[in-house]
Amino acid sequence: MNRVCKAAGCTKRAASRFGNYCHSHRSRLRRHGALNQDAVTKADLKIYRQLVRERIEKNKDKALWNKLKAVWVALINDANVVVERWRKGTPMADYNRITAFELVKLSNAVEPEDVVQTVLAMYLLQDQEPKKIKGDKAFLTQMVRRVRGLTNLNAGTWTDNATGRTKTAYRELSPKAVERLGMKLAIAFGPAGLTLAKLERKDHERKMRELTEYHQALGDIQ
Repeated sequence: MNRVCKAAGCTKRAASRFGNYCHSHRSRLRRHGALNQDAVTKADLKIYRQLVRERIEKNKDKALWNKLKAVWVALINDANVVVERWRKGTPMADYNRITAFELVKLSNAVEPEDVVQTVLAMYLLQDQEPKKIKGDKAFLTQMVRRVRGLTNLNAGTWTDNATGRTKTAYRELSPKAVERLGMKLAIAFGPAGLTLAKLERKDHERKMRELTEYHQALGDIQ
């Protein structure tokens, strides 16, 4: 007999004899990176992508943005090397092959700016709304989901018989491939993401101080 799901408050049976979670929680852990992690949506990230674009526009003469594009190009070049090695029969772990193919697919369908802005926006969201991210694994998983969501190449469609509507479902990667891809994106763009998050936080704190001082000044009027 299967054990009871270990997720807090869940009384369903585990999905398998030796598993820890029911089908629902096992799927959530795989898809989102944590049992209590909700999906970070395109709408969630919209305001942070706008902040990234504004920061880029404010510093458009800086070399960093071209360097970030160059980092993306280098990442894709490495991925192409891995793909070529696999095609020549070089043994490798599935998650390494899948990660390389995903990067190449992205490079053929998405502009570098969109990838960079999305990753940087994830760091801003994590900094300004930390409760939305339930840990490092969840962060990497959500970042990969949002980057892969930049293209419809990763999506399939199906018809809901109950409503007759066509719905979209994204093809999931293995957890190891998600972690591998997430780590590559984090290593490539994480330092810039953390720096931008720090700058945005300082700007926000400054604006709050100015607002407080303004209200205090109003209170001093007799």
